[in-house]
Amino acid sequence: MIVVALVILALGLATAPLARSGAVARPPLAAHVPGQPIWVRQAPPFRFRVWAVAAGLSVVLTLVAIVFQPVFQVAAAFLGLAVLGLITAIFRRYRSGCAEVRAAVDAFEPRIAMPYAGVAGHHIGMWSPWIERTGIPWVVVARTPALFEQLAATYPTTPIVQGAVPPSVRVALYPHGAASNTEFIEASDATHVFLGHGDSDKPMSASERVLAYDVVAVAGQAAIDRFADAGLVVPPERIRVIGRPQTEGIDVGAGRMPKHPSVLYAPTWRHADDTLNVSSLAVADRVVQALLDRGCTVVFRRHFAGQNHVEAEAMIVRVNDLLAADARATGRPHRFGVDAMDEPLIATFNSVHAMVSDISGIVVDFMASLKPLVMYAAQFDDVEAFRAAHPTARAAYVVDRGLAQLDAALDAALGKDPLASVRRERADHYLGPDRAHPARPFIDLLEELAGR
Repeated sequence: MIVVALVILALGLATAPLARSGAVARPPLAAHVPGQPIWVRQAPPFRFRVWAVAAGLSVVLTLVAIVFQPVFQVAAAFLGLAVLGLITAIFRRYRSGCAEVRAAVDAFEPRIAMPYAGVAGHHIGMWSPWIERTGIPWVVVARTPALFEQLAATYPTTPIVQGAVPPSVRVALYPHGAASNTEFIEASDATHVFLGHGDSDKPMSASERVLAYDVVAVAGQAAIDRFADAGLVVPPERIRVIGRPQTEGIDVGAGRMPKHPSVLYAPTWRHADDTLNVSSLAVADRVVQALLDRGCTVVFRRHFAGQNHVEAEAMIVRVNDLLAADARATGRPHRFGVDAMDEPLIATFNSVHAMVSDISGIVVDFMASLKPLVMYAAQFDDVEAFRAAHPTARAAYVVDRGLAQLDAALDAALGKDPLASVRRERADHYLGPDRAHPARPFIDLLEELAGR
């Protein structure tokens, strides 16, 4: 019987290689890929040491039974075999699941990818609705495991992988101009398209980084002019004018300003270096108070970025408190805080009669509404100098750094609006003259490059 017990014990211990192979298995970092088993996690339910402890206990229990309770020696050995076999089976099932995930990823074969190396993953959502509309299989490729986890949680239905661009991909789209995008570009034969995440007069809108891409997609002629003004020689064959799909659904203003209009105040984020700052947040309370003094209903929509700037965050709290107090006193339905951020931007545009902003991509998108626009010149006392340096401002009533022009700008925007005809011309220049179907050029580009 001793021999039988030892043989059974040996069989249990022989599961070590099988258990070990399952314990070290890992699936590729992937989420929401068609056919991917959802039960497989990034690590097995427990570590190999669980098997090792169980094996040690089995040996001790069997030897104790052989020495002190021979009648139970075979049963003790069988118990050890059963426990080790169960642990090994769990590890083996996990390894099989990892293989299933890999097989699903390999079988997916997307033709469009969005490699992403940014920080705030919202850039993906700026373009994903129109990529989805093509019906072409696509995937987001996260640069790092930490970014993968963030994106997988943010986009619960979008296929996401981490690592290299899949070899099946024919076109890679970049909504963020991270320097590390070059890692994706150098490792993939796909056509690499720079999209960016907005058209504005910010310096990065004319960065030499765009020269690394095979195709540079721009909204309109203004972006092409911006490259030339910055001394960037982008070969014409690389440039594709696609308009702004994000303006789809924006209603054109009725042209008549009500006595108590609704105004969107949408400042960009405040730079940590005030010499580089283009935001109006430093004077936001004064801007909002001027709107309130005119009987306006204010929609205050902060920028999602720059939340580590202490003074800016304090100002945002102050503006929210100012609007809350005015709402209590007057009954005006101001929108701010989380409610304003959660509202779709297009719905916000359509609900207001004018906007106050600064140097930001939101300015160009708002041009599609042809509604009055006020811009703050953070680094300028001379409003004409600001317009010369920032062409988007030619469509706007400009407020100087010291706010000396604030009352005049708001009076014009919310009054006779002498720039109405100029805004239409500027909208054509920035967004293209054919804006009836703003998503069509982008979808056409995807279908062309993906080989549909």
